[in-house]
Amino acid sequence: MTIDLEQLRTFCDLYLTKNFTKTASNLGITESTVSYRIKELEKFFGQKLFNRRSNKTVETTEFGNSFFAEAKEIISMIEKYREVGEKGEMMGTIKVSAGEIGGVFLLPPIIRAFETKFRKVRVKIEITNSLTTLKKLSEAECDLGVTASIDFQPNPYLRNIQVHKLLRLTYGVITPMNHPLADRESISVTELIGLPYISRDQSSGSQREILKILSEKGIRESDLNVVWRFDNSSSVINAVTEGLGLSIVSRIQALKYVQGGLIKFIPIDTKIESYLNLLDVWKGSNQIVNAFISFIEYYVATSTMLF
Repeated sequence: MTIDLEQLRTFCDLYLTKNFTKTASNLGITESTVSYRIKELEKFFGQKLFNRRSNKTVETTEFGNSFFAEAKEIISMIEKYREVGEKGEMMGTIKVSAGEIGGVFLLPPIIRAFETKFRKVRVKIEITNSLTTLKKLSEAECDLGVTASIDFQPNPYLRNIQVHKLLRLTYGVITPMNHPLADRESISVTELIGLPYISRDQSSGSQREILKILSEKGIRESDLNVVWRFDNSSSVINAVTEGLGLSIVSRIQALKYVQGGLIKFIPIDTKIESYLNLLDVWKGSNQIVNAFISFIEYYVATSTMLF
């Protein structure tokens, strides 16, 4: 018996999704093909890789867990040469899922520059919230994720994902231009109690960090006078410009509105350190993804943008 690359791909995908239906969908094959490939691998090794459940999900065996890293390395070694064109150029596609800060403010110029340098590589990006990005990574639906937080509870999604802290995020209170707090140089979140407050959806990475900043001062969001809740920062900021309340956003999200004279941004007094996170499901084993990560890290190190 022999092992082929598609069997290894199927094993790695099923290891991540834990679901026959999802793996079949990810690979564009039938569930019976998924089952056949896994059975052939198990025959080859004389060991079970997964314990099947009745609802088409699986649980990885101890042997399967130990084999996963090796299988990924084998695939990576083969892809290293398959992803090189006739002239030694890298070629392929990188799938990225990112929240608003990464997807709107950080990645667009990086992707343009990267694709200019590596003309046969395409970066496809989907902008969503941090929680959805974590779920997509855990189900092998993308190669990289960029999130404003990884602090979701419960959080099974970071298993087998490498986390890079890209850059420090500064959060602050935003107010209308004529608000009594507008001229403050800094502010404590305790001063928001009783004032109309505009919040974010619970699946937002920024929202998770904001809750940590509130908790540092012994405050829950229920202690605030939440009058509106939106699922993106643009809606939050527009509501503040209309005088509907105050809110908390990252500096980069507020920057153009501050420069346009529409709102004021007041940094929060906090010891909480928040970061924009780069999440790699390949854990350094994919050549093209590694090149893109290095490109991002160089851009961040040389950027003058204030996040």
